[in-house]
Amino acid sequence: MITLAFYNGEGDWFDKLIHWWTCGAYSHVELVVGDPETWPGEVIILSSSPRDGGVREKRLALDPKHWTLVTVPGDADHAAMFIRGWIGARYDWLGIVLSQVIPIDWHWSNRWFCSEICAAALGIPEPQRMSPSGLHRYLTKARPESRAFS
Repeated sequence: MITLAFYNGEGDWFDKLIHWWTCGAYSHVELVVGDPETWPGEVIILSSSPRDGGVREKRLALDPKHWTLVTVPGDADHAAMFIRGWIGARYDWLGIVLSQVIPIDWHWSNRWFCSEICAAALGIPEPQRMSPSGLHRYLTKARPESRAFS
């Protein structure tokens, strides 16, 4: 099983902009490594973050007030390996504008934004078309296993 954590907190100006532009509840998404229920407080997460400059792996305490977990069938090790293969790649600012703001579905081949790399790790076609809320809708529409983290 693969677990993704979707951020629904207020966050900074960029989170607010994503909430507003996508008319969605989520502004960021992370792949959770391992079973989040077994971690006391902190989990290992993988994604691309503008705050960290791009693709990275780190530990984070998921506050249940600000994160929703979605578990989907799939090979979690394969998904994590895909993202780890891109660690150090820069955040895809141009791609997020040209695929989310101006919808021409453009993708910079060596840069990623959060929902794009998570969707690609899951094998979803045209991952650059996914916003965090769009990815959440895509995954929960077919598989209603979304739950608030507790």
